[in-house]
Amino acid sequence: MSKENQLKIGQFVDCYFLLFLSSNSTEMIRNFLINQIKVKEESVQRNMHLTVYYGRRKLPIEMGETYLSIKVDIAETRFMVLAPGGENPRPSLKPAKKSVGIRLTRRNLAIPDILKLRRKIYKHESNFLKRSNTTDWINAFGAKTFQPHIKLLRTGSLIDTDLTVIGNEMRKNIKTIEFSKFVQREKIREVE
Repeated sequence: MSKENQLKIGQFVDCYFLLFLSSNSTEMIRNFLINQIKVKEESVQRNMHLTVYYGRRKLPIEMGETYLSIKVDIAETRFMVLAPGGENPRPSLKPAKKSVGIRLTRRNLAIPDILKLRRKIYKHESNFLKRSNTTDWINAFGAKTFQPHIKLLRTGSLIDTDLTVIGNEMRKNIKTIEFSKFVQREKIREVE
């Protein structure tokens, strides 16, 4: 971090490492959601990505932006409500009123490559006194368990309640999608 970007007292850095879908994959998903599921265009998420790592500390690495190709088999994805416990349907979790995405199952062909990227990052975490460090499937920060997922729909999409039906339709219509860019981002957070 340069001198002009030095942190002030009460400021911390959140670190994000993100895998972005290719423009072709994003367009396939957009077309499916808008034309087949009949979701309004403004409800479809822009810049679809998967968060490989999130941390509430600056890490001593600079990865910048990398172009790559990681294939995702849609057969090994499941629709979910993006809320705690959202992978399990419950009457209190209404997909039409929440963000919705797809999670990659552990059997997904993309998982080995995602975990390889994740290991390159979390090995730079310092040891914590009162929390466990990040591992392949456990997060030190944020949600306790790492569930690789991609947000597809924003809150209020009015999507049907039965996400299984929509997931089955998507698996019939789209076979694979691809991540094409890996990006490191940092965000300064103010703490009072």
